[in-house]
Amino acid sequence: RPHASTVNVSMVVNGLAWHYVQYAPDEKELAGGEKCAREKRIRLWSDRRSIAPWDLRKLSKDERDKLR
Repeated sequence: RPHASTVNVSMVVNGLAWHYVQYAPDEKELAGGEKCAREKRIRLWSDRRSIAPWDLRKLSKDERDKLR
């Protein structure tokens, strides 16, 4: 059975998840994985308008609707 951290790193490396630094500030694998995925512009990072979920939640409904 894979360790949760391994699954998290795999998701981030493959552009399927964000590295939420606030909750995992010392996770070098997550940080490096996100950097690599961003550079390769895969999945989440293929759209330059990608917005972190925690930032999206701060927007008003009207602001979120404009992003569609």
